[in-house]
Order: sequence, then structure tokens, then C-alpha cells
Amino acid sequence: MGVATAFEIAVPASTLALAETFERAPDAALRMERTVGGAGDRTGSFAWVSGVESDRLPDLFTTDSSVADAQRLGEDGDADLFEIRFDAAICRFAERIFDRDGVILGATATDGVWRFQLRFADHDDVGEVFDDEFRREYEATVTRLYGSDETLTAESGLTDKQRRTLSTAYEMGYYSVPRSVDLEAVGDRLDISRQAVSERLRRGHELLVADFLGKGRE
Repeated sequence: MGVATAFEIAVPASTLALAETFERAPDAALRMERTVGGAGDRTGSFAWVSGVESDRLPDLFTTDSSVADAQRLGEDGDADLFEIRFDAAICRFAERIFDRDGVILGATATDGVWRFQLRFADHDDVGEVFDDEFRREYEATVTRLYGSDETLTAESGLTDKQRRTLSTAYEMGYYSVPRSVDLEAVGDRLDISRQAVSERLRRGHELLVADFLGKGRE
């Protein structure tokens, strides 16, 4: 099996950055061109912004508490290029990744949700970053796992019940941001208790992450 070094995650803007911008301009869309570590506790990015009238953007960024500074650099068609310096949670988020030699391959933000493609050279670094504390702090959800051949990691080791529970939870929107259903609703669909759903998902996640990290199963 190929060595998995990359994954995609979804993070709500409310725990990261630009939540106020999306509240005022829900159709806004950002595509990051580059994300770098900045001085102190700030992170600088070049972002293409679309879905909002150009003359509204300076005011949106100025009044967003997660933005330290935003400078308009140009435009291309319906998108405006900004250099944005962020404050707050997104800086800690980026620092956790950079401190473990991780790379942000790409980042977009639409409908109030950030989506990141991350790459790490060492599996242990992935585990160090994407731990329980990280997931709780940022409400981060893995949306895709990759192997070295860029294919989605297989569900190796899952029982039929775990696979069915994971699939049902996904189809019902449990992994959406924000979540469409809770554990009880998934349990009702499967005719099992909330606790049973929680245990199957927890064990299923453990197996998938172990497979992703190449740790093997006991």
C-alpha cells in the first residue's frame, strides 16, 4: 500500500477566520494562492475573492475581526486579488501545521466553510497535528485521505456494521459542516442506540486513521 502523506479537511469559518465576512456576504468565495508563516502570530495570504461586488470588499475585510490588514492588488475577470494578513485562530491553525513541517497545498473558503489540502513528509507529524485537541478546537473534519498514489485510502479493517454506519452517517449529513443530523438520528435510521452509533463511528475512525498513518491494526 502506498504511503499516505496528504489529506483534505473542512473547518467552519466560525472557528477559524472570516465568519463575519460570510455573515454579511454569504456568496463570497476565496481561493488562496499562497499561504505563508508571518512574523509574530499572523499569517499572510494572497487570495482571489469572488461573489462580492469589488467596492464592498475593503469594508468587509476592515470590519472583520479576524483580518489584521487587507490590500487589494488587482483583478482578473470577476475576481479580485487581495493580500490578507490574518489574526486570531487561523494563525494558530497554520502554525500547528508549519511547526510540524506541514505544507498547505491549497485552501478555499465558500458558504462559511474553509477547505484545506495538507501534506506532511512524515506520518508521525500528521498524527501530532491532527489529534483530538486539534479537531475539537477547530471542529475540523477529514473529508478525504490520500495515499502516495493520490487515491483515496481504502476502508481496510472495517467491519460491515462499521462501514454501514459510516456510510449512513455520511449520506445523512453527519459529516457536513455544519452537521445536518446528530448521532440519535443516525441511530434511528439504523435502528440502533445513539451509543452504538458513537462506538461504531469511533472505532471506524480509529481504523481509518490507523490505516492512513500506516500504523497497522492489532
